[in-house]
Amino acid sequence: MPERNFDQLFSSAYDRAKTTGFSKTAALRESRALDASVAAQLGHPDFESLKVGETAEDQGVVFFLDIRGFTKLSFVLSNRELLWILQALTEAAVESVLQYSGHVIEFTGDGIMAVFGDSRMASEESAFAALHTTSFLMKGIQDYVNPRLEHFGSEPIRTAVGMEFGDILWSRIGVLNRSQVKPISEATFLAGKLSCGGKTKAWEAMVGASLAEWVPDGFKMSAPKYKFVANGVEYSRDLYLFKWEQFGNENQLRPKESRKLLLERKLIARPQKSPYLTSLKLLTEAGYSVYLDESADCPHLVVELDRQRNLSAILTFDTNSPDAMPSASFP
Repeated sequence: MPERNFDQLFSSAYDRAKTTGFSKTAALRESRALDASVAAQLGHPDFESLKVGETAEDQGVVFFLDIRGFTKLSFVLSNRELLWILQALTEAAVESVLQYSGHVIEFTGDGIMAVFGDSRMASEESAFAALHTTSFLMKGIQDYVNPRLEHFGSEPIRTAVGMEFGDILWSRIGVLNRSQVKPISEATFLAGKLSCGGKTKAWEAMVGASLAEWVPDGFKMSAPKYKFVANGVEYSRDLYLFKWEQFGNENQLRPKESRKLLLERKLIARPQKSPYLTSLKLLTEAGYSVYLDESADCPHLVVELDRQRNLSAILTFDTNSPDAMPSASFP
């Protein structure tokens, strides 16, 4: 099927949204058929067979699209017109992801979560598709949707994207027939966080370090780190802004060269788990009594070796990276 531009996707979706609820039987049947088709494509085909509690491991780019500005629109447009625009924009976003071989996992309020990566595609191809989809959506909403809204005399909507590549643990979560296949990973939660207004401004696409390492320097720029403290240990993640406009322009002018440049680069998931939390989990599972002591200047793990003899070990690491070297002492 030939690629459709965003104007075609949005316009056809908007027309279908307007016909739903009226007596145009043929258009209504078409709209219902599309609804069923889209609903059937929510989730990931490689993992839909998982039962509740079962898991499977894979890699992919987790993508979150956040759509902003509907609150202001609600003061300007009628509820019906607001519904038509929201439905058309959501449908166009879903079709955009599917068009570039992504998988829409769920709707997230005013936005969607998708994963690019499956058994049919190399990781590099999936990552390229995620970048292409980001540029396609951002430019499409700016060029086609917002001019329509300005015609109504309303303020334009705004979007932001969060993405990261990494190892993913897929599992079906829920109860009986009320369940859903979900991607559990640091990449998932980081990408979701990055798409929010507190981290990303309107029209920005923020990416984590694993995906950014693969993106050429001309299409990214450094951003403030994401920092947080857990169990007395400070964590940080390098972040980058994806220059989606430059990427889109280059991909349009020189599509073959642009694609070749990225697909020749090796995409590698960089685990960033803290050695403290990883060791805490492993030692606890092995039957040791362990706790993280944050009272000292340098956080450390206290491992109880023999309670009767009051024998313990102090475990520290030279850095907070996954490949940090451990050091043990016996007070």
